Amino acid sequence: MSEVIWTNEGPPLTFRQRWNGYLIIGALALALLLGLTLRSNTLNATQTLENLEAGIRAQIPQGWLVDSGGADYVFRAEDPDALPFKTLLQVSILPVGPDATPGNILYLIDMQRPNTLPAYRFISRSQITLRDGSPAIRRTYAYTQDERNPALESLPIVVEGVDVIVLRRSQAVIVTYREERSAFDDNYYRFENLLRTLEIF
Repeated sequence: MSEVIWTNEGPPLTFRQRWNGYLIIGALALALLLGLTLRSNTLNATQTLENLEAGIRAQIPQGWLVDSGGADYVFRAEDPDALPFKTLLQVSILPVGPDATPGNILYLIDMQRPNTLPAYRFISRSQITLRDGSPAIRRTYAYTQDERNPALESLPIVVEGVDVIVLRRSQAVIVTYREERSAFDDNYYRFENLLRTLEIF
């Protein structure tokens, strides 16, 4: 009685079968690439905000909640999907005297912020240049925010913020980004895009 040996080897693939396999793999890779591109474009889509009276134009992420009715800011945009802290981008205008300096503005801000931001703490300050060549001051800070729902017991959220301050004639333009500290670096590119597209006229 002869022994039967089973193997998994079938007939060799034809030229057409091999190319069909390559085409399927290529189509799957292309579909994956297109999906990632569409997702990236959706996440990074922007819309233009313009306030002719204030002379401010800039781009913010599309789909964010926009408030342009504040007494102390031109516009404020928040990410409605961000939890627990809603990522914030804001442009404010502060009237100043003809002899005002960026240092004066920083002093004024540091005097006011502790009254509205719990555990406010200044972190750093540096000189930068905006896209149009204007000199500006960049300052970072941190503060804490408690959960607004008293029924939920949770620790305060540590928020990191950055302001870029530039003087224009008799006003100081303050561009602000605030984010929960753990996500600050991941979403900083949104602030960079706001600064890159900012026009003051």
